[in-house]
Amino acid sequence: MAVDWIGFGYAAAIAIGGFIGYKRKGSVMSLMAGLVFGWFAAYGAYNTLMTPKTSRSY
Repeated sequence: MAVDWIGFGYAAAIAIGGFIGYKRKGSVMSLMAGLVFGWFAAYGAYNTLMTPKTSRSY
């Protein structure tokens, strides 16, 4: 079971981008959007990690 580093990295980049928008301009909406969509991306990466891979023969 390999860790989805790209997915978790993308989620972290979204959350960090929201935090940077908050620190630079004081935008609470940017912070909230970054955290919410970063969480959704991390949840998707986690589900990809936990979903068992099945081999299909067609």
